[in-house]
Amino acid sequence: MVTVDRRTRFEGDTVRLDPSTFVAEQVPSLLDLRGDAAGEGAVRLGLVPLTLDVEGEQLTFTVDDRSRLDVRPGGDDALVVALDQDAFSDLVQDVASTFGVQMTGRAQVTQGTLDAFVEWEPVLRCLLDGRPVYEPGTVEFRDRAGEPLDLARSFTVDDAPEDVAQFLAEAGYVHIERMFSEAEMAAVSAELDAAGAQAERDDGASWWARTEAGEWYPSRILGFNQKSEVLRGLLHTDRFAAIGHLTDDRFDQRNPHVGDSAEGLVKKVGVVEGISDVSWHKDCSMGGHSRRCCGLTVGISVTGAGRDNGELGAVAGSHRTNVAPLGVIGLDLPRVPLPTRTGDITVHCSCTLHMSRPPVSSERRVVYTGFNLAARPGDHRVEVSPEEMRRQRAALNDHTRRQQEGGGLSARVASHEL
Repeated sequence: MVTVDRRTRFEGDTVRLDPSTFVAEQVPSLLDLRGDAAGEGAVRLGLVPLTLDVEGEQLTFTVDDRSRLDVRPGGDDALVVALDQDAFSDLVQDVASTFGVQMTGRAQVTQGTLDAFVEWEPVLRCLLDGRPVYEPGTVEFRDRAGEPLDLARSFTVDDAPEDVAQFLAEAGYVHIERMFSEAEMAAVSAELDAAGAQAERDDGASWWARTEAGEWYPSRILGFNQKSEVLRGLLHTDRFAAIGHLTDDRFDQRNPHVGDSAEGLVKKVGVVEGISDVSWHKDCSMGGHSRRCCGLTVGISVTGAGRDNGELGAVAGSHRTNVAPLGVIGLDLPRVPLPTRTGDITVHCSCTLHMSRPPVSSERRVVYTGFNLAARPGDHRVEVSPEEMRRQRAALNDHTRRQQEGGGLSARVASHEL
């Protein structure tokens, strides 16, 4: 069975926790089960003690003299993060990640750095969710015959689906050539131009960026599926829907007729302000991996992309590892460029580390959409309106911009190197 479903929790299963209840009722059994593994991971990563200050009540995650993780009441001054009880509950139960609670303004690093807080993410997930902290050299890549996988391989729509599925499950990404024609992409590009011409700053339906020439432009059109008749037709084709049937998992395609199921991106040369190209990250970097991963993110190359005009890059096998959700510092897994031609698609798992290079020769155009793992018995999904999703994303966009301008993200998320 070929699967990318790594869910360990159910949607809607969270409860409100306070530090005292957590330490008294959950910590002892968690440490019995995973304290050794989590402590070894913390030592390997060189982590300093983490103190969570929850509305004045403190608890500290640290490593004892036996290299075993310990969680105890009280504080340590090495790394202190202040957050309220709701944010603490979400962090402990993987509704939000270390990065997610800070980026959305729900937590504040009062002592130490954001990088140091994010570096705790794998150890927390090891303790709380049983995912071993990645140990270098433990991931191999094999094809269906058991031979080493060619990580630079591309496929076509005529290749055996079983081979494509095996590659996706092993590498965490796949490149499929000539899914769509140049004529189809030209029509989508024209509709992207039209949508951009109608967009306005602060409309909640677009993200904007500024080039070094002083031009502000809509770099991302949210809900582009509702503005592009051609795109909706393409997303309804059997050739595209087949992506959701590659593995043995059950996926639901994002409905091209409803909500913000697709985004149109224009990546221009020389962007100096705003969000255009994002460095190494997982799509689940904000949290929720244990309830939603792995979904499939599909990039449709409206224009080709290479080294000089914004190609995608992925870290092979990173979806199979418990590593920090941002950056590739100290990670030994292969970084693979994914150049595309017009009409090609890329598919990557939601927890595969990936990034896109800033264009330096010509602009890149791409549409992103995808497939979500289907709900299971026990999942209780709460639907969020498109308006609320846009509001949240706009707030995140603004917060990210301010963090970048203030240098709050440092080198961990600054690299576009392959």
